[in-house]
Amino acid sequence: MRFRDAASLLALVVALQATLGAILYLFSSSSLDFFAVLVAVLVMVCVAGGIAAVLLIVSHRFARERALRVALMTLSEDERKVFEAILQVGGEARQDKLCKQLDMSKSKLSALVNNLERKGAITKTPYWKTNILRISEEFRK
Repeated sequence: MRFRDAASLLALVVALQATLGAILYLFSSSSLDFFAVLVAVLVMVCVAGGIAAVLLIVSHRFARERALRVALMTLSEDERKVFEAILQVGGEARQDKLCKQLDMSKSKLSALVNNLERKGAITKTPYWKTNILRISEEFRK
């Protein structure tokens, strides 16, 4: 659920509650005060807005965690090692340092990095004679 979807849902709830409040006020006996109906509608809007905000946050977090799990399942064992090594150093690492850290040849690591980049798990930026590898925004926690 995107922010735009949550905002439109909240606007719909506000419109429906305002209509309900107007109907309640217009067709009731004179025992209801306009301000009492207005306060009731405002309370309902605040509750609905709070629920919408919580649902938006929870659904966004769940979607990110699920995407990460699915992506990790599609990685080979060596790709997962490279991905987790980048995660361990804060989400950004130099490719030449990963060669030494993971004890892999340059060509093997280069092929793994290209696969991870093609899958959208990392981004690669040239830096002098090596590359800076960063975890993609979709996979950051």
